[in-house]
Amino acid sequence: MGSHIVSEGTPLPPAILRQIATAGPLDEISNIPDAVRSHIFWHGKRHEVTGKLRASMLFCVYQTTRHGSQNGFRLCLVHRGFYIASEAKVEGDPEDDIDRLEAFIPEGHMEVVVLGAADGQTAGEDSD
Repeated sequence: MGSHIVSEGTPLPPAILRQIATAGPLDEISNIPDAVRSHIFWHGKRHEVTGKLRASMLFCVYQTTRHGSQNGFRLCLVHRGFYIASEAKVEGDPEDDIDRLEAFIPEGHMEVVVLGAADGQTAGEDSD
């Protein structure tokens, strides 16, 4: 068994982050335009009236043509309550967070992205 206690002084080692992204039962989504947006829209149990997700999601985004997150990834946590208007970007809309998720992923890249805020928190606030 491997164990690592995460604290301010002992952050999560990149090797463990890579294991979470590549060995776990996470969906792997290509960064082709609208793939991430469509995945969130259809798999986040979106409320039809409010457009907000009724369930949090955790998945990996990988660079198209590299066939999987083992070659670089963005590990994405999308909180319940995140608003998503449609499954595809509307022509002419400004760039948003999902567009940035779908941006180029360099070889070997490891990034953690959080969309929305945890229940009872504002964006960027840590829980106690």
